[in-house]
Amino acid sequence: MRCADLRERLDKLWEGEQSPEVRQHLAQCAACERYVRDLRLVRAGFRVLKGEAAPEPSLGFADRLVRCWGELSKQPSVGEFFEQVGRRFVYATLVLTFLLLLVLALPPAGPIRGQSTADLLVPAEETALVPSDPLGVSYVQDVTDVTSVDGTAPPATKGAK
Repeated sequence: MRCADLRERLDKLWEGEQSPEVRQHLAQCAACERYVRDLRLVRAGFRVLKGEAAPEPSLGFADRLVRCWGELSKQPSVGEFFEQVGRRFVYATLVLTFLLLLVLALPPAGPIRGQSTADLLVPAEETALVPSDPLGVSYVQDVTDVTSVDGTAPPATKGAK
């Protein structure tokens, strides 16, 4: 027999005789024997209290009792505590969500985040389009048939022929 089985059967044990397996378990298990002994002492104490007369309440007992109940009702309850904690949790979640949306909505470059990789690559692409001239003469000065972006011819320069 296991200890848990014995403790479940204790209510039935008070009404009748103990079975041989219960007696054997109590003889082998010191913890269960102490548990049954303590339970017997508690039941004996309740029987003694049941036989005694209830004491008469003192003068002003009802007033003191009502006053104590009034003080208990003024104290914050567990429900109020969880309501405050819940509100704080909701507020913190809203703040974190707002910050996450701000991070996602801000542009990748600017005074807050600095230059992005794309901003650094654009000047490099522009410099790659201009051919290098080993003689030191500007390429734009030698070419006369270059048109501008809007389709008009650029103004004549001094070095152009």
